[in-house]
Amino acid sequence: MSSHALVGLVVLALVAFALGLGGLHPAAVVWRHLLFAVGVLPLILGAMLYFIPVLTRTAPAHGSVLWVPVVAAAMGVLTVVALALQPAVVPWLAAIVMLLACIETIWIWHRRNQALGGAHPGLYWYLAALLCLLLALTAVALRAAVWDYAPLLRRFHLHLNLLGFLGLTAIGTLRVLLPTVLAVSDPAASVYLRLMLSYAVIATLCIALGAAAWPPLSWLGGVIWLWPTLNIVSVVRYDRVRALGMQHAAAALAAAAVGWLLVLVAGLAHGVGFVSADTLVWLLLFLFLLPLVTGASSYLLPLWRWPGQATERHAHMRAQLMRLSGVRVLAFYLSAGLTLLQIEAAQLPAVIAVLSYLAQVVYAFLPRARDRAATS
Repeated sequence: MSSHALVGLVVLALVAFALGLGGLHPAAVVWRHLLFAVGVLPLILGAMLYFIPVLTRTAPAHGSVLWVPVVAAAMGVLTVVALALQPAVVPWLAAIVMLLACIETIWIWHRRNQALGGAHPGLYWYLAALLCLLLALTAVALRAAVWDYAPLLRRFHLHLNLLGFLGLTAIGTLRVLLPTVLAVSDPAASVYLRLMLSYAVIATLCIALGAAAWPPLSWLGGVIWLWPTLNIVSVVRYDRVRALGMQHAAAALAAAAVGWLLVLVAGLAHGVGFVSADTLVWLLLFLFLLPLVTGASSYLLPLWRWPGQATERHAHMRAQLMRLSGVRVLAFYLSAGLTLLQIEAAQLPAVIAVLSYLAQVVYAFLPRARDRAATS
Protein backbone atom coordinates (compact mmCIF):
# COMPACT_ATOMS: atom_id res chain seq x y z
CA MET A 1 0.00 0.00 0.00
CA SER A 2 1.49 3.35 -1.01
CA SER A 3 2.26 5.86 1.72
CA HIS A 4 0.14 8.58 0.12
CA ALA A 5 -2.89 6.29 -0.05
CA LEU A 6 -2.55 5.29 3.62
CA VAL A 7 -2.24 8.92 4.68
CA GLY A 8 -5.31 9.73 2.59
CA LEU A 9 -7.28 6.92 4.25
CA VAL A 10 -6.36 8.23 7.71
CA VAL A 11 -7.48 11.74 6.74
CA LEU A 12 -10.71 10.34 5.24
CA ALA A 13 -11.39 8.41 8.46
CA LEU A 14 -10.83 11.50 10.62
CA VAL A 15 -13.13 13.60 8.41
CA ALA A 16 -15.80 10.87 8.54
CA PHE A 17 -15.46 10.66 12.33
CA ALA A 18 -15.82 14.43 12.70
CA LEU A 19 -18.89 14.56 10.43
CA GLY A 20 -20.50 11.50 12.01
CA LEU A 21 -19.89 12.66 15.57
CA GLY A 22 -21.01 16.17 14.67
CA GLY A 23 -24.47 14.97 13.72
CA LEU A 24 -24.34 15.49 9.96
CA HIS A 25 -27.55 13.43 9.68
CA PRO A 26 -30.15 12.74 12.41
CA ALA A 27 -30.83 9.12 11.40
CA ALA A 28 -28.68 6.66 13.38
CA VAL A 29 -28.29 4.28 10.44
CA VAL A 30 -26.83 7.11 8.33
CA TRP A 31 -24.28 8.47 10.81
CA ARG A 32 -23.24 4.96 11.82
CA HIS A 33 -22.44 4.10 8.22
CA LEU A 34 -20.67 7.43 7.77
CA LEU A 35 -18.41 6.47 10.67
CA PHE A 36 -17.88 2.83 9.80
CA ALA A 37 -18.48 2.39 6.05
CA VAL A 38 -16.64 5.59 5.08
CA GLY A 39 -14.21 5.94 7.98
CA VAL A 40 -13.36 2.50 9.32
CA LEU A 41 -13.82 0.04 6.43
CA PRO A 42 -11.41 1.61 3.89
CA LEU A 43 -8.84 2.35 6.60
CA ILE A 44 -8.81 -1.27 7.81
CA LEU A 45 -8.59 -2.67 4.28
CA GLY A 46 -5.71 -0.32 3.50
CA ALA A 47 -3.91 -1.09 6.76
CA MET A 48 -4.17 -4.82 6.02
CA LEU A 49 -2.46 -4.25 2.67
CA TYR A 50 0.40 -2.62 4.58
CA PHE A 51 0.68 -5.08 7.47
CA ILE A 52 0.24 -8.39 5.62
CA PRO A 53 3.57 -8.12 3.72
CA VAL A 54 5.23 -7.40 7.08
CA LEU A 55 3.57 -10.41 8.71
CA THR A 56 4.51 -12.70 5.81
CA ARG A 57 7.94 -11.19 5.02
CA THR A 58 6.93 -10.74 1.38
CA ALA A 59 7.05 -7.83 -1.06
CA PRO A 60 4.81 -4.78 -0.52
CA ALA A 61 1.32 -4.95 -1.99
CA HIS A 62 1.17 -3.91 -5.62
CA GLY A 63 -1.13 -4.07 -8.62
CA SER A 64 -4.91 -4.02 -8.73
CA VAL A 65 -5.37 -5.04 -5.07
CA LEU A 66 -4.31 -1.50 -4.13
CA TRP A 67 -7.64 -0.30 -5.52
CA VAL A 68 -9.63 -2.31 -2.95
CA PRO A 69 -9.67 0.30 -0.14
CA VAL A 70 -10.18 3.13 -2.65
CA VAL A 71 -13.25 1.48 -4.18
CA ALA A 72 -14.43 0.55 -0.66
CA ALA A 73 -14.29 4.24 0.30
CA ALA A 74 -16.39 5.14 -2.74
CA MET A 75 -18.89 2.39 -1.87
CA GLY A 76 -19.02 3.69 1.69
CA VAL A 77 -19.92 7.18 0.51
CA LEU A 78 -22.54 5.78 -1.86
CA THR A 79 -23.98 3.66 0.97
CA VAL A 80 -24.42 6.73 3.18
CA VAL A 81 -26.13 8.60 0.33
CA ALA A 82 -28.32 5.58 -0.47
CA LEU A 83 -29.40 5.15 3.15
CA ALA A 84 -30.45 8.79 3.23
CA LEU A 85 -32.18 8.87 -0.16
CA GLN A 86 -32.67 5.40 -1.70
CA PRO A 87 -32.29 2.49 0.78
CA ALA A 88 -33.31 -0.12 -1.82
CA VAL A 89 -29.89 0.29 -3.47
CA VAL A 90 -27.97 -0.72 -0.32
CA PRO A 91 -28.01 -4.53 -0.90
CA TRP A 92 -26.39 -4.01 -4.32
CA LEU A 93 -23.69 -1.85 -2.80
CA ALA A 94 -23.16 -4.51 -0.11
CA ALA A 95 -22.64 -7.08 -2.88
CA ILE A 96 -19.88 -4.94 -4.40
CA VAL A 97 -18.16 -4.58 -1.02
CA MET A 98 -18.45 -8.36 -0.60
CA LEU A 99 -16.52 -8.75 -3.85
CA LEU A 100 -13.84 -6.37 -2.56
CA ALA A 101 -13.58 -8.33 0.70
CA CYS A 102 -13.26 -11.58 -1.26
CA ILE A 103 -10.44 -10.10 -3.36
CA GLU A 104 -8.53 -9.01 -0.27
CA THR A 105 -9.15 -12.34 1.50
CA ILE A 106 -7.80 -14.29 -1.48
CA TRP A 107 -4.79 -11.96 -1.69
CA ILE A 108 -4.01 -12.48 2.01
CA TRP A 109 -4.31 -16.26 1.64
CA HIS A 110 -1.96 -16.12 -1.34
CA ARG A 111 0.57 -14.12 0.70
CA ARG A 112 0.20 -16.62 3.53
CA ASN A 113 1.27 -19.40 1.16
CA GLN A 114 4.29 -17.33 0.10
CA ALA A 115 5.42 -16.56 3.66
CA LEU A 116 9.02 -17.42 4.44
CA GLY A 117 9.08 -19.71 7.47
CA GLY A 118 5.33 -19.48 8.01
CA ALA A 119 3.06 -16.48 8.46
CA HIS A 120 2.82 -14.48 11.67
CA PRO A 121 -0.28 -15.51 13.70
CA GLY A 122 -1.61 -11.96 13.38
CA LEU A 123 -2.48 -12.79 9.76
CA TYR A 124 -5.20 -15.18 10.90
CA TRP A 125 -6.87 -12.42 12.93
CA TYR A 126 -7.16 -10.42 9.71
CA LEU A 127 -8.57 -13.40 7.82
CA ALA A 128 -11.12 -14.03 10.57
CA ALA A 129 -12.08 -10.35 10.53
CA LEU A 130 -12.65 -10.41 6.77
CA LEU A 131 -14.77 -13.55 7.05
CA CYS A 132 -16.90 -11.76 9.67
CA LEU A 133 -17.25 -8.84 7.26
CA LEU A 134 -18.37 -11.21 4.50
CA LEU A 135 -20.99 -12.77 6.79
CA ALA A 136 -22.19 -9.33 7.85
CA LEU A 137 -22.53 -8.18 4.24
CA THR A 138 -24.32 -11.41 3.32
CA ALA A 139 -26.91 -10.53 5.96
CA VAL A 140 -27.44 -7.15 4.25
CA ALA A 141 -27.84 -8.77 0.84
CA LEU A 142 -30.33 -11.31 2.23
CA ARG A 143 -32.58 -8.70 3.83
CA ALA A 144 -34.19 -7.81 0.51
CA ALA A 145 -35.02 -11.48 -0.15
CA VAL A 146 -36.27 -12.41 3.33
CA TRP A 147 -37.78 -9.15 4.55
CA ASP A 148 -39.61 -10.85 7.44
CA TYR A 149 -36.22 -11.54 9.02
CA ALA A 150 -34.83 -8.04 8.38
CA PRO A 151 -34.57 -7.00 12.07
CA LEU A 152 -32.77 -10.26 12.92
CA LEU A 153 -30.36 -9.85 10.01
CA ARG A 154 -29.75 -6.19 10.88
CA ARG A 155 -28.66 -7.09 14.43
CA PHE A 156 -26.52 -9.95 13.11
CA HIS A 157 -24.89 -7.55 10.62
CA LEU A 158 -24.25 -4.86 13.23
CA HIS A 159 -22.59 -7.13 15.79
CA LEU A 160 -20.47 -9.01 13.25
CA ASN A 161 -19.21 -5.71 11.87
CA LEU A 162 -18.40 -4.09 15.20
CA LEU A 163 -17.08 -7.07 17.16
CA GLY A 164 -15.93 -9.23 14.26
CA PHE A 165 -14.51 -7.07 11.50
CA LEU A 166 -13.55 -4.06 13.62
CA GLY A 167 -12.87 -5.90 16.89
CA LEU A 168 -10.74 -8.75 15.57
CA THR A 169 -8.71 -6.46 13.32
CA ALA A 170 -8.16 -3.89 16.04
CA ILE A 171 -7.29 -6.27 18.88
CA GLY A 172 -4.99 -8.33 16.67
CA THR A 173 -3.16 -5.18 15.58
CA LEU A 174 -3.14 -3.64 19.05
CA ARG A 175 -1.50 -6.73 20.59
CA VAL A 176 1.41 -6.40 18.16
CA LEU A 177 1.60 -2.61 18.14
CA LEU A 178 1.53 -2.02 21.90
CA PRO A 179 4.97 -3.51 22.67
CA THR A 180 6.43 -1.74 19.64
CA VAL A 181 5.15 1.65 20.75
CA LEU A 182 6.19 0.97 24.35
CA ALA A 183 9.66 -0.06 23.08
CA VAL A 184 9.66 -3.31 25.04
CA SER A 185 10.36 -6.87 23.96
CA ASP A 186 7.28 -9.09 24.16
CA PRO A 187 7.69 -12.60 22.72
CA ALA A 188 4.35 -13.52 24.32
CA ALA A 189 2.50 -11.49 21.66
CA SER A 190 2.68 -14.34 19.14
CA VAL A 191 1.51 -16.82 21.77
CA TYR A 192 -1.43 -14.57 22.59
CA LEU A 193 -2.44 -14.27 18.94
CA ARG A 194 -2.27 -18.05 18.45
CA LEU A 195 -4.20 -18.97 21.59
CA MET A 196 -6.80 -16.20 21.82
CA LEU A 197 -8.14 -16.10 18.27
CA SER A 198 -10.47 -19.05 18.79
CA TYR A 199 -11.91 -17.45 21.96
CA ALA A 200 -12.47 -14.13 20.16
CA VAL A 201 -14.11 -15.75 17.12
CA ILE A 202 -16.41 -17.97 19.19
CA ALA A 203 -17.33 -15.02 21.40
CA THR A 204 -18.11 -12.83 18.40
CA LEU A 205 -20.32 -15.45 16.75
CA CYS A 206 -22.15 -16.08 20.03
CA ILE A 207 -22.85 -12.37 20.47
CA ALA A 208 -23.99 -11.88 16.86
CA LEU A 209 -26.24 -14.95 16.85
CA GLY A 210 -27.54 -14.17 20.33
CA ALA A 211 -28.36 -10.57 19.44
CA ALA A 212 -30.23 -11.83 16.39
CA ALA A 213 -32.11 -14.79 17.83
CA TRP A 214 -31.45 -15.76 21.47
CA PRO A 215 -30.12 -13.09 23.90
CA PRO A 216 -28.64 -15.48 26.51
CA LEU A 217 -26.12 -16.58 23.88
CA SER A 218 -24.91 -12.98 23.68
CA TRP A 219 -24.18 -13.02 27.39
CA LEU A 220 -22.06 -16.13 26.95
CA GLY A 221 -20.21 -14.46 24.09
CA GLY A 222 -19.59 -11.33 26.13
CA VAL A 223 -18.12 -13.35 28.99
CA ILE A 224 -15.88 -15.31 26.59
CA TRP A 225 -14.62 -12.05 24.98
CA LEU A 226 -13.53 -10.90 28.44
CA TRP A 227 -10.79 -13.54 28.52
CA PRO A 228 -8.67 -12.27 25.58
CA THR A 229 -9.49 -8.71 26.63
CA LEU A 230 -8.28 -9.12 30.21
CA ASN A 231 -5.14 -10.75 28.83
CA ILE A 232 -4.33 -7.78 26.63
CA VAL A 233 -5.06 -5.28 29.40
CA SER A 234 -2.84 -7.22 31.79
CA VAL A 235 0.22 -7.08 29.51
CA VAL A 236 0.17 -3.30 29.08
CA ARG A 237 3.32 -1.98 30.75
CA TYR A 238 1.75 0.91 32.64
CA ASP A 239 5.15 1.84 34.09
CA ARG A 240 6.37 2.39 30.52
CA VAL A 241 3.24 4.39 29.68
CA ARG A 242 3.96 6.68 32.65
CA ALA A 243 7.64 6.92 31.70
CA LEU A 244 6.83 7.88 28.10
CA GLY A 245 4.31 10.44 29.30
CA MET A 246 0.94 11.70 28.16
CA GLN A 247 2.45 13.26 25.01
CA HIS A 248 3.04 9.80 23.54
CA ALA A 249 0.99 7.33 21.48
CA ALA A 250 1.38 4.76 24.27
CA ALA A 251 -1.17 6.66 26.37
CA ALA A 252 -3.79 6.46 23.63
CA LEU A 253 -3.16 2.77 22.88
CA ALA A 254 -3.29 1.85 26.57
CA ALA A 255 -6.55 3.80 26.82
CA ALA A 256 -7.90 1.85 23.83
CA ALA A 257 -7.04 -1.48 25.49
CA VAL A 258 -8.80 -0.45 28.70
CA GLY A 259 -11.61 1.06 26.63
CA TRP A 260 -12.32 -2.26 24.89
CA LEU A 261 -12.75 -3.87 28.30
CA LEU A 262 -15.14 -1.10 29.36
CA VAL A 263 -17.13 -1.51 26.14
CA LEU A 264 -17.54 -5.23 26.79
CA VAL A 265 -18.76 -4.51 30.32
CA ALA A 266 -21.19 -1.95 28.88
CA GLY A 267 -22.29 -4.61 26.39
CA LEU A 268 -23.17 -6.95 29.23
CA ALA A 269 -25.12 -4.09 30.82
CA HIS A 270 -26.88 -3.57 27.48
CA GLY A 271 -27.90 -7.23 27.59
CA VAL A 272 -29.97 -6.59 30.72
CA GLY A 273 -31.37 -3.27 29.55
CA PHE A 274 -29.18 -0.84 31.51
CA VAL A 275 -27.46 0.63 28.43
CA SER A 276 -29.20 1.43 25.13
CA ALA A 277 -27.88 0.24 21.77
CA ASP A 278 -27.10 3.80 20.61
CA THR A 279 -25.21 4.52 23.83
CA LEU A 280 -23.18 1.35 23.37
CA VAL A 281 -22.14 2.38 19.85
CA TRP A 282 -21.08 5.81 21.16
CA LEU A 283 -19.04 4.14 23.91
CA LEU A 284 -17.31 1.93 21.34
CA LEU A 285 -16.32 5.06 19.45
CA PHE A 286 -15.20 7.15 22.41
CA LEU A 287 -13.51 4.51 24.56
CA PHE A 288 -11.92 2.34 21.91
CA LEU A 289 -12.00 3.36 18.26
CA LEU A 290 -10.95 7.01 18.55
CA PRO A 291 -8.06 6.42 21.00
CA LEU A 292 -6.89 3.50 18.84
CA VAL A 293 -6.98 5.35 15.50
CA THR A 294 -5.37 8.55 16.80
CA GLY A 295 -2.75 6.67 18.83
CA ALA A 296 -1.81 4.16 16.14
CA SER A 297 -1.75 6.71 13.32
CA SER A 298 0.39 9.17 15.30
CA TYR A 299 3.01 6.43 15.59
CA LEU A 300 2.66 4.90 12.10
CA LEU A 301 2.14 7.93 9.84
CA PRO A 302 5.84 8.95 9.86
CA LEU A 303 6.78 5.37 8.96
CA TRP A 304 4.26 5.39 6.13
CA ARG A 305 5.57 8.76 4.94
CA TRP A 306 9.21 7.60 4.91
CA PRO A 307 9.38 3.77 4.70
CA GLY A 308 12.60 2.25 5.96
CA GLN A 309 14.86 2.68 8.96
CA ALA A 310 13.79 5.17 11.61
CA THR A 311 15.58 8.52 11.48
CA GLU A 312 15.39 11.91 13.17
CA ARG A 313 12.72 13.05 10.74
CA HIS A 314 10.50 10.15 11.86
CA ALA A 315 11.00 11.18 15.49
CA HIS A 316 10.27 14.83 14.69
CA MET A 317 7.00 14.08 12.89
CA ARG A 318 5.97 11.61 15.61
CA ALA A 319 6.51 14.29 18.24
CA GLN A 320 4.30 16.63 16.20
CA LEU A 321 1.51 14.09 15.85
CA MET A 322 1.67 12.73 19.40
CA ARG A 323 1.41 16.20 20.94
CA LEU A 324 -1.74 16.47 23.10
CA SER A 325 -2.26 12.69 22.94
CA GLY A 326 -3.24 12.54 26.60
CA VAL A 327 -5.59 15.50 26.24
CA ARG A 328 -7.33 13.77 23.34
CA VAL A 329 -7.79 10.62 25.41
CA LEU A 330 -9.31 12.67 28.23
CA ALA A 331 -11.67 14.33 25.73
CA PHE A 332 -12.77 10.95 24.34
CA TYR A 333 -13.35 9.54 27.82
CA LEU A 334 -15.19 12.72 28.83
CA SER A 335 -17.55 12.27 25.88
CA ALA A 336 -18.11 8.66 26.99
CA GLY A 337 -18.99 9.79 30.51
CA LEU A 338 -21.34 12.50 29.26
CA THR A 339 -22.99 9.95 26.97
CA LEU A 340 -23.65 7.62 29.88
CA LEU A 341 -25.18 10.53 31.78
CA GLN A 342 -27.33 11.29 28.71
CA ILE A 343 -26.11 14.87 28.57
CA GLU A 344 -26.87 16.75 25.36
CA ALA A 345 -23.90 17.49 23.07
CA ALA A 346 -21.85 14.75 24.74
CA GLN A 347 -19.95 14.30 21.48
CA LEU A 348 -18.55 17.84 21.54
CA PRO A 349 -15.26 17.10 23.39
CA ALA A 350 -14.57 14.19 21.02
CA VAL A 351 -15.37 16.27 17.93
CA ILE A 352 -12.97 19.00 19.06
CA ALA A 353 -10.26 16.40 19.76
CA VAL A 354 -10.70 14.75 16.35
CA LEU A 355 -10.64 18.09 14.52
CA SER A 356 -7.54 19.22 16.39
CA TYR A 357 -5.77 15.97 15.55
CA LEU A 358 -6.85 16.26 11.91
CA ALA A 359 -5.28 19.73 11.87
CA GLN A 360 -2.06 18.28 13.33
CA VAL A 361 -1.94 15.60 10.62
CA VAL A 362 -2.54 18.09 7.82
CA TYR A 363 0.07 20.49 9.23
CA ALA A 364 2.65 17.70 9.63
CA PHE A 365 2.32 16.89 5.93
CA LEU A 366 2.49 20.49 4.71
CA PRO A 367 5.67 21.05 2.66
CA ARG A 368 7.17 23.51 5.16
CA ALA A 369 6.61 21.25 8.18
CA ARG A 370 7.71 18.19 6.20
CA ASP A 371 10.90 19.93 5.09
CA ARG A 372 11.70 20.84 8.69
CA ALA A 373 11.26 17.19 9.68
CA ALA A 374 13.48 16.06 6.81
CA THR A 375 16.31 18.42 7.81
CA SER A 376 16.06 17.80 11.56
